[in-house]
Amino acid sequence: MRQPLRQHPAFAIPDFRNLGVMLRILLSLNLLLLCSAVFLPDGDTLTLRILSRASWVEPSLLLSLGLLGLLSPWLARQQRGSWLVVALCMLCVLVQERLLNPLELPRLERPLLAGLLAILLLHYFSLRQRALSPALGEARLAALQARIRPHFLFNSLNAAIALIRSRPEKAEMVLENLADLFRAQMADPGHTSSLEREIELAKMYLAIESERLGQRLNVVWDIQAALDASLPPLLLQPLVENAVHHGVERCGAGGEIRIRAQLKSGQLLLSVSNPLTGQGEPHRGNRMALDNLRERLELFYDAEASLQVAAADGRYHTLVRLPYRPLSPQQQSALLH
Repeated sequence: MRQPLRQHPAFAIPDFRNLGVMLRILLSLNLLLLCSAVFLPDGDTLTLRILSRASWVEPSLLLSLGLLGLLSPWLARQQRGSWLVVALCMLCVLVQERLLNPLELPRLERPLLAGLLAILLLHYFSLRQRALSPALGEARLAALQARIRPHFLFNSLNAAIALIRSRPEKAEMVLENLADLFRAQMADPGHTSSLEREIELAKMYLAIESERLGQRLNVVWDIQAALDASLPPLLLQPLVENAVHHGVERCGAGGEIRIRAQLKSGQLLLSVSNPLTGQGEPHRGNRMALDNLRERLELFYDAEASLQVAAADGRYHTLVRLPYRPLSPQQQSALLH
């Protein structure tokens, strides 16, 4: 899971391995390069000015990003990590100046400019860290994941009441699963979950719905990923709930829900598919739920995760991509408690 920005006396240190952080740095500095070429003419054509500036900006920029990504965990642990970041950026520019002009004394203007830009970027990430402070982030996550629908609660209770006399053990199972789902909803939203736990919660939900829908509900599981993969809490169950509520439940004859998890190129892929309804309007009522999931993924992973939906072959498909990161020992201990 994405490492939170760490607060230091001067600035916050972002996770330089995060795709969103890298994209923001690249886009901001290249935009600044373009503006300098447009608004600071020096006699050459615009194309030559852009190429001239890019020839010394891009190599040192890519070198700095590579070193910052490599040293990111170590920098985040240092008391003066922000100043080490600034010094590292200046050093990369100095090295480039020395390699390009080995017989001349290095010019200090460019390293000083690199240091100033590094300070400005760190200040930007500090401001962003304050905007996404733990209190605000947890409050938003708590609001986003508190989404067990009232109709599901009423239907579950009605199913349990109907089973009390004929099959009391089934009624007990429904109520126990319902209690576990609500317990998961009330858990600390900042804690990390696991693929194993998310599958367990989804199965609890499906066990409750199967008592109501009976043979109309069929589920196919295809799990080809490590169960210790870390996930945001309550990521899979809302997708499964959407598949039941907007798919199987609205099909007169029911249908099949397919749930798949696999690892591919360092990414965890979670997909849920269900039959399309006969009206040809797939999932009209679940846009808000999917938007909430996208926002949760952005809070946890920034630009490293995505949620995609598509209708094909008579089915509605939802695909979540996120980086695979195994649970740390501390996270495993927190899950057990």
